[in-house]
Amino acid sequence: MKTVLVIDDDRNILTTLQVYLEDRGMRVATASSGADGLDWLRRETPDLVLLDMKLPDRDGLDVLREIVAAGFQTPVVMITAYASVETAVQAVKMGAFDYLPKPFVPGQLDLVLDRLKRFCDLADEIAALRGIFSEGGILTRNRRMRRILQSARQAAEAQATVLISGESGTGKGLLARLIHEWSPRARGPFVTVDCAALQENLLESDLFGHVKGAFTGAARDKVGKLQLAEGGTVFLDEVSEIPPAVQGKLLRFLQHRQFERLGDPRPHTVDVRVIAATNKDLEELVRDGAFREDLYFRINVLELFLPPLRERPEDIPLLAEHYLKRSAQLNGKRVGPITPEAMERLQTYPWPGNVRELINAMERCVILSGAGPLAAASLPAGIANYKAPNGSAARLSSLADMEKAHIREVMLQTGSLEEAARVLGIDPATLWRKRKRYQLD
Repeated sequence: MKTVLVIDDDRNILTTLQVYLEDRGMRVATASSGADGLDWLRRETPDLVLLDMKLPDRDGLDVLREIVAAGFQTPVVMITAYASVETAVQAVKMGAFDYLPKPFVPGQLDLVLDRLKRFCDLADEIAALRGIFSEGGILTRNRRMRRILQSARQAAEAQATVLISGESGTGKGLLARLIHEWSPRARGPFVTVDCAALQENLLESDLFGHVKGAFTGAARDKVGKLQLAEGGTVFLDEVSEIPPAVQGKLLRFLQHRQFERLGDPRPHTVDVRVIAATNKDLEELVRDGAFREDLYFRINVLELFLPPLRERPEDIPLLAEHYLKRSAQLNGKRVGPITPEAMERLQTYPWPGNVRELINAMERCVILSGAGPLAAASLPAGIANYKAPNGSAARLSSLADMEKAHIREVMLQTGSLEEAARVLGIDPATLWRKRKRYQLD
């Protein structure tokens, strides 16, 4: 257990719990109202919520009801000075994990935390027996994905830069946050930089910061995302979109851990871990001169490739049912299970938008369909009416699939990786990266 959210309007309780839990090695976030606590929950996923029964803006049971209705899987422990058997039973019936009356001594909290740990360990064992991984918003039973997640957990313990590649919608941002939460930096900030959303000078300012007057419109000093991530992790989303001028400055930072703000020649040093993500082939961009080769090697110390959803067919029913249920809870609707015919359509569809598209499809179904089982007719038209290619078209493969198959065949026909690389016309380092990407043992 790493992250705890405490929702309480008593400043002394907040401070006491924060100090006590942090001494146990946990990261603690606090909120003094129900609204602030729910806002925090929508942004992050803690391992535990400690929720006061009496809050300034609403009753704690109302907040619990919203947490359960929204489909958050985080266990909630109610804390209150208004202890009674009735409220305890009511809270547990509504979905609370446990109940803690105020005033309480550390030993009582320890007992709750120990019970929660045993409960979570048992849930993990059950999920493992079913072949399901579920953590940090990532849900899978695919063996390849599980190996990638195992590699991600190992990478989390290191300080090296991680590059996460894969198509849009495969969960690169979720994996980046999970690596951060698994890492020794989990108690530090996790700061995202959307490299595709800003123009060159604005991206440079967003990343490194600027001083007043550095450019037109710079009315005051600004702290960059690198400084905001001090002691934690900075996530460079869509790193392939960084302009050449900013690439050079980022390279200098990765080499020396120093940077200059716009308009300020003084060097600044920060302690951050960098995780980058891309949905493009950086090697191809390097060959085209659109991405610096030296920067590519700097950010590609550890690469994790997330496969598209169409290559994880066993995950489609798991994800569809999960997000259908979650969307129904969020929208306050009752939707039954997915019919076999509808599930067949979902598994036939190639999901070009990957998991993100599936989530949106399930939410649309919940909003537009009535109560009862989800039938094929309730699916979006593009999914319901999709026809898989037949004949010669069905035998066509993507370029990536053809490359994977060719590399596997060459490796089987040659005696060493060096010989395979010569036959393929690539250097051994490139072959190593492609083997890693395609999970070729």
